[in-house]
Amino acid sequence: MKLSTLKLAVLGALLTPMTSVFAEEAPAEAASEFSFSGNVGMYSDYIFRGYTQTKHMPAIQGGFDIEHSSGLYLGTWASNVKWTTEGGYMEDNDLEIDIYGGWAGDVGPVSLDAGFLQFIYPGENVNGGSEANATELYVGVSKDFGFANAGVSYNHVVSTGAFGFDDMDGSGYTSLDVDVPLGDTPAVASFHVGHQTFEGEGNDSWDYTDWKINLDYAINGTYSVGAFYTDTDQDKAYWTYNSEYLGEAVGGVYLSAGF
Repeated sequence: MKLSTLKLAVLGALLTPMTSVFAEEAPAEAASEFSFSGNVGMYSDYIFRGYTQTKHMPAIQGGFDIEHSSGLYLGTWASNVKWTTEGGYMEDNDLEIDIYGGWAGDVGPVSLDAGFLQFIYPGENVNGGSEANATELYVGVSKDFGFANAGVSYNHVVSTGAFGFDDMDGSGYTSLDVDVPLGDTPAVASFHVGHQTFEGEGNDSWDYTDWKINLDYAINGTYSVGAFYTDTDQDKAYWTYNSEYLGEAVGGVYLSAGF
């Protein structure tokens, strides 16, 4: 299993399934302790942990990873967003930048991935309001069963404010992700379920569960296309803004490339 297999589960940011975003590394003419990979894609919507970040508008996303033979890695990823300004948290922002790093490798019969994840939304908060930026620590465990790859991961907020909420330190997101190759075809079906908890006084009313199914088809070693459907059980009384329910069921499509 590639060291990057777990990253999509523990980072919780990308739409595509765990097994198909990062391109396979080409054989090197000379052995190197470092490897580089990247991804870019166009998406009909940016869904993060069950709900839209772009007000159901298209998103362009991409990132780069540097991996060391020891298992250490460092990466960055970015996407356009709308929630920071639409929600009144920031006056001028349309960008999310993620920086992450950690270690991934095999531990006995399973693969482990652990590290940190920093969400950055460039710009100033409105009138010193709730913080959009967030810092998380994560850990994930996965196993390849041959007919499927299954992983469990947990993201833990360590910043005081996060995603427009105060007193978020200790909040967490737990997820289960399963990828199933469809026979001898270049297609992979992915299944995801996650549960978000909110710490802080009065924040537990925002807790919710989301789920997603995804079908990815690899056109070749670089490009893939896919479609997804996601839904949540978010409380409409809390997750409705400007008459729009953020947790509604959403379907979408994408075109991605790995290199």
